[in-house]
Amino acid sequence: MKKTVLITLIIILAFTAVSCASTLKGKYGDPINTLANAVKSGDADEYLSVFEDKYISELEEYYTIISDTDLHTSVSEILASTKAYNKDACGAFTSVSVTEVKKETLDEFPADAVYTGTFEPDGEVGEMLSLTVSYVIEGMSGSTDPKEATFIVYSVNGEYYLHPMHLMFVFQ
Repeated sequence: MKKTVLITLIIILAFTAVSCASTLKGKYGDPINTLANAVKSGDADEYLSVFEDKYISELEEYYTIISDTDLHTSVSEILASTKAYNKDACGAFTSVSVTEVKKETLDEFPADAVYTGTFEPDGEVGEMLSLTVSYVIEGMSGSTDPKEATFIVYSVNGEYYLHPMHLMFVFQ
């Protein structure tokens, strides 16, 4: 009985350690965790949810002017292409594990931030961070080498969003 309880406890602790290592802690990490989930699932709505609604509305208008497709279709196609690329690279595409490397508070958005469309946060910005993460694409053939990416996240009314400069970022 004690042996069964001990083994169960070890399994639970190991699972908890693995799951904690693959997601970012804190509300500021929510947009990046959501982005990783959306890339894995190929869900364009989930992917676009990490950006402010105001920005997405402006971008949708922009897409109807410059493109023969809409924003949702374009993002869906990019996610499908990414999924196929990662599947080819890994033999399967099972997940994207993300861990925090460095977090820095910013006083203002970087001057060299590149994005499409107009961007002005939809309210007063409460917190602005530069968040460097390490990520691993996981698949049937095992994990690939970790890569790093730096994201700008900010909060408005307690909700965190990705800066529009990351609109077409997909984990590859």
